[in-house]
Amino acid sequence: MDFIVKLPILGGYDTILTIMDHDCTKAMILLPCRENMDSLSITKLYLECVFPFVGLLKKVISDRNTRFTSQTFKEICDLLKVKQNILSVYHPQTDGQSEKTNQHVETALRIVRNFYQEDWSDLLLVVQY
Repeated sequence: MDFIVKLPILGGYDTILTIMDHDCTKAMILLPCRENMDSLSITKLYLECVFPFVGLLKKVISDRNTRFTSQTFKEICDLLKVKQNILSVYHPQTDGQSEKTNQHVETALRIVRNFYQEDWSDLLLVVQY
């Protein structure tokens, strides 16, 4: 899990939550959200938009974003038996797959948005596909 932040505010969103299957399918899920969302809001977003399709995660690999390191998120992971794997500081190469995916998403959004001149949050499903 990671975030693409500092996007233009469109449709009330300024951030993308990226969720990627590192092990099997390499599939990604892109969810528009707000940068100021807390851990509980991010968990709720997952439960509403991702859980019905893929179920519970076995493990969450993330950077040291405060939403993933908060006590609330830790407690939720403990309750649901989800293992947390928090990456080392200043070592983005540890999660190079997610970082590379985020770069591809940003590039695709620039291309598609420049062509259609529409709300980027409406284009996430196209980019995800």
